[in-house]
Amino acid sequence: MAEKWRTPFIAGSVARLAYGLGAMLAPEWMAANRLAPSLRGHPDPRMNLRGFGGAQSGIALYTLAASRTREGARDALRLNLLVDAFDAGVSALEIRDRGRVDLVAAGGVIVNVVGLVLSLADAAALRH
Repeated sequence: MAEKWRTPFIAGSVARLAYGLGAMLAPEWMAANRLAPSLRGHPDPRMNLRGFGGAQSGIALYTLAASRTREGARDALRLNLLVDAFDAGVSALEIRDRGRVDLVAAGGVIVNVVGLVLSLADAAALRH
């Protein structure tokens, strides 16, 4: 039976992996359904979205593998915190450069701040 502290790590990794695989394998669908920025039929943004999806998938798989032990889970937690903090920061920079808040950039901040908050649940679960 899996230890309870692993549950938030598994749930978060499954969500991250689902998004990552969607961005890699169906970037046009992700954009059309407002789960990613518009690609406007251009190959470069599509490639960037796929690369982002690959990075998210790699983080998710690393987290799943590392969280088999408490020590590994702590390392994975640090990685997830860094990634979500930088992604939120990047979205905030984009809002600044656009001179306005739009749905995609605001979503980038919100999703990653939620990820940071959920990481607090991971950290609390590790302490028990």
